[in-house]
Amino acid sequence: MLVSSIQDINYVAGSVGATLGFAVSIILLIVNNEKPLSKVLLSGLIFCLSLFSISYALVGTEFYIRYPHAWRFSAPFSGFAASILYLYTRSVLNQEFRLRRFDALLFIPGFLMFVHFLPFYMLSGEQKRAIIAEMFNNKHLAMIEIDGMFPSGVGMIIRSTTGLLFTSLAIFEAYKYKKISSFKKMNQGTHNQTIFNWLVFLLASVLLSYLLLILWNFLGISSKIEFFVAIGFTSAGLIFSICTYLFLEPTILYGLQGWSNSQVVSPILSRPNQKSIKSQLEDESVSSISLEMQVEMHNILENHLKNNKPFIASGYKVKDLSSELDIPVYLISSFINQAYSKNFNELINDYRVDYISNLLQESPDSQHFTLEAIAKSAGFNSRNTFIAAVKKKHGKTPSALFNRKLT
Repeated sequence: MLVSSIQDINYVAGSVGATLGFAVSIILLIVNNEKPLSKVLLSGLIFCLSLFSISYALVGTEFYIRYPHAWRFSAPFSGFAASILYLYTRSVLNQEFRLRRFDALLFIPGFLMFVHFLPFYMLSGEQKRAIIAEMFNNKHLAMIEIDGMFPSGVGMIIRSTTGLLFTSLAIFEAYKYKKISSFKKMNQGTHNQTIFNWLVFLLASVLLSYLLLILWNFLGISSKIEFFVAIGFTSAGLIFSICTYLFLEPTILYGLQGWSNSQVVSPILSRPNQKSIKSQLEDESVSSISLEMQVEMHNILENHLKNNKPFIASGYKVKDLSSELDIPVYLISSFINQAYSKNFNELINDYRVDYISNLLQESPDSQHFTLEAIAKSAGFNSRNTFIAAVKKKHGKTPSALFNRKLT
């Protein structure tokens, strides 16, 4: 009766956790057109955890007997998760906007897991069903992975050791950048400290989860609570923790403010015939924004927005700015996140609010127009967006800030 109730709780927790995780991972990818590398990697990590959560939640049900082809579907992702965690940590701390040339090698553990279960993937539905039924009657067989190609237990060893290895490398990245002087200077701000605290929380949570699962068998707990239940609870717990943290501190998605790689000198900028930023980015070895690139981009962006005021066009998007400046969208998004700790829409709305403030102060004719009409002329496409932008920037309503009734 106890085992049955634990499995029921695991099913509910795993299903809810997976649903939440899949939703958050999709939102991270589709909200806005800005997809910095760190956000994509975080989405991938949450997606992997969600797969584990639902996969192990379904072990106590008849799902895999009915749909045998779904068994071991999540196995390769168990080899990808720790690699993604390391790359996410590195991309945040190094402020990278693209992967490095040999980063694909970090996903070898995931491909090994695919090879490990390849013979099983190629079986017919009835053959899979027979093997799954045998493992469900004796779940120890599932743990040692009799359906895999490698010797018993090797697959689990590969995932455990690579998981600990990449998590440890991620922790080392955090430790290393905490020690360098440029990061210490950056970390004085509340925003950057919040991001660093988030990374510490994430890495500590994942490391603890790996250690608990590895020690599970040695402590003999698996005889009382099955291993798949432990993985299900752990995955669901990580998802709830990560999503709660993101909900409470959404600005961590913008990345560090300022530049930790300020000691890097761009060789392009020291040449007599300076190439454009876009040309610099065609070099595959360039994976982050140097201080020199940051200074140039800041000048280009500020001059364009202040002098040309392209934001007064309703529906102005980051791809429009990219086309006007001849700078790739991903670079503009990364720059805005790092330099302003905002996304593109927030930055543009700030400029629109400032535009309205200046217009009301400098143009006598503006007194003849309603505040809402002026807001629309500044590019705001709705009343609610205008109110929200003013409140976010100044902490006041438009009526209170501009001393005029919003009509």
